[in-house]
Amino acid sequence: MIAALIAGTALSLSSASPRVVSISPAARLIPANTLRLYVTFNHPARGVVATRDIRLLDDAGRAIAGAFMDFGQDLWSPDGRRLTVLFDPGRVKRGVEGEGESAAPLQVGHSFTVEVSGKRFRYEVTPAVRSAINPQTWRLALPKAESREPLTVTFDREMDDALLRDQLVVEDGRGRTQSGQMTVSSSGRVWSWRPKHGWRIGVYRIVVGTSLEDVSGNRVGEALDHEVGSPDAPRESVAVPFTIKRHRE
Repeated sequence: MIAALIAGTALSLSSASPRVVSISPAARLIPANTLRLYVTFNHPARGVVATRDIRLLDDAGRAIAGAFMDFGQDLWSPDGRRLTVLFDPGRVKRGVEGEGESAAPLQVGHSFTVEVSGKRFRYEVTPAVRSAINPQTWRLALPKAESREPLTVTFDREMDDALLRDQLVVEDGRGRTQSGQMTVSSSGRVWSWRPKHGWRIGVYRIVVGTSLEDVSGNRVGEALDHEVGSPDAPRESVAVPFTIKRHRE
């Protein structure tokens, strides 16, 4: 009897409809050449939800056909909880946009809604971002020595949330990776990192991985739709140095 009850409960839980817990970018404003969306569910949704179930609606509530790429195979995270959905890059790159159904799905000055699993997320569209990421423009707010205050980095654009969590690492002056906890703002414009132990006086650096992208697919040193003959993005990581100094009252 107990075994049957447990089995019935497990079946009920496994068959429950997955619920959307977040979508990224989460910012209200996104550039017209946004490349991808991440939809995260409360439990594995692979095989239950597919890219074809996600709709993009214009400001009149009409579905936009062909807004997302259909590879015939959905792009799921290993745990089956996060679905990556790509806008058709051929419709957002500079100089290739057509008219009608070939026009870029996101139009500047308009609002659009992403509909998935009964939930809706509304965006306002801003001009496209077509320049390479430049870490030298990042603004750093430095913590006090001997504290566990967070190091905060503010970007000049909306960054790819998933890659931001994976492609930034803090090292000390000897190149040793530091342990800590990172957080990313819902806008994708602020990254914070709190050390496991207090900050020591000295030189540090943020190591930026070569796969980091903003929401438009631009990388460090390379725009997504750069001109033919332009230099490629660096093949090695770049570093943003900073120094923790003795705090003076």
